[in-house]
Amino acid sequence: MHALDKIIRSKSFIFVFAAYILFCLPIFLANIYYMDDNARALYGYTWSKSGRIFSTFIMNVLDLRINDIIDCAPLGQILGLCVLAYAALSLTQRITRQPDPDVFSLCVCGLPLAVQPFFLENLSYKFDALPMLMGQACAVFASAVSLDGTVRRKLGVYITLIFSIMAFYQPGLNTFLGLSLVVFLSDCQQADCVSAWHSLGLKIVSLLVVGGFYKALIVHYFVHGDFESSHAAAISLHDVSLAQFRSNAASVLNLLNALLSGGLKPILLGIYLVATVSTLILGFKYIQKKTKLDICTGFFIMTVPFAILFLLSGIMFLLKNPYQAPRTFMPFSACMVFANFFFLQPFARKFRWIALLPIAYFFVIAFSYGNVIAENARFQTYHIERVAGMLENVGFEPGDDLFLYGHEIQSPIVHNAIVAMPVLGPLLPRQGIHEDDIFGYSLLHGRGIDSREHTAQEWEAARTCLNPEYRVHMASDFAVFRKDHTFCVQEQPPGG
Repeated sequence: MHALDKIIRSKSFIFVFAAYILFCLPIFLANIYYMDDNARALYGYTWSKSGRIFSTFIMNVLDLRINDIIDCAPLGQILGLCVLAYAALSLTQRITRQPDPDVFSLCVCGLPLAVQPFFLENLSYKFDALPMLMGQACAVFASAVSLDGTVRRKLGVYITLIFSIMAFYQPGLNTFLGLSLVVFLSDCQQADCVSAWHSLGLKIVSLLVVGGFYKALIVHYFVHGDFESSHAAAISLHDVSLAQFRSNAASVLNLLNALLSGGLKPILLGIYLVATVSTLILGFKYIQKKTKLDICTGFFIMTVPFAILFLLSGIMFLLKNPYQAPRTFMPFSACMVFANFFFLQPFARKFRWIALLPIAYFFVIAFSYGNVIAENARFQTYHIERVAGMLENVGFEPGDDLFLYGHEIQSPIVHNAIVAMPVLGPLLPRQGIHEDDIFGYSLLHGRGIDSREHTAQEWEAARTCLNPEYRVHMASDFAVFRKDHTFCVQEQPPGG
């Protein structure tokens, strides 16, 4: 307890935690329900059917109950950022070998764990943010922890932390693997390749043990929702195909291309290229030593820059139907830490300020994002209230069936912001009315219009209602159709 109290009181911890809070401040000020938040606030459902058993537990602890969850944002984000700041300090100490790291080291090793554009989606959830932050923190601890004692004790700690990652938020595994490679690189740079291999080997063994246990027990008994079961299914050997690999890679590249636009692209690519060249040189130096261990170490070091990029998707490539979204890009933090690793070297001190440019720009993205999601929510709320009001006017009553078709129009202000800063596009919540989407039903339920999701067969059959003779209201951006107790809302694109 004394050591923990000392860390929390340290200036290093306060600096990282304050930077995290500043990065998250625009989201706090926007104060919106983000995608699943609407349904969780309305129905209080948890994460157990997703295999995220610790997520359910920790959110229930906050309100001292054993069922459902309550909205206590931004308390969840603040608590999660506090734990992640502690983890960031541990990682920085491990990489730099400094018990009290300087501000620059904290900026390039600690801040990217939360201060990165894709993580803005994770932070936007009122309910999911705390479990996702805990998953990220456990990934950092598992990669950075330096242990003494027996192999059994070390395995026990690694297994516990890695299982916690999966029980909080599974994509955190990619962060764990990416940062483990960065720590391996750091150990090797300190001419300590034996302990580097020992540490990495124990982590891999622990991951395999946890993976087998998680698949056999947690997935079998706790993953049972339609969405969850579909996206948790692992690919088998006869399903492996080049086409699927290309599809997964294309999804990753699309998200990266949204970020790599404008002046930020040459900066990020240049920093990563410099780090890659520096790593290749380090690997070549090991190969020159000509011992078997050093040669193996050298070749492995040379793969690190490419392995870290691959881990942007990582375990997602093992799934039949991977779901690529900004929130699964948590290991982009590991990419940033690796890219900044070069600037920690003594010979790079004169121009290390370059490494701070992306961090500074990520704050610009965060504040722009806060304004955009606030405007998006305002525009969407106005639209949903108009739809709900019209449904009531044409006779919608409890028990009637409602079908949603099409895509609602986007706020012109939001559209212009995305044109100027493309990375904002993937971060925005999915539109409320979106082809029979649960988010649309949740928003309408919040305005007193209660309905349900439908099967694909029900949804297609209801299209017969989209006939002019059943139309009861026509506006510039949506139309309402009624046939007995079946109601359909058809979004109308401009000029449609």
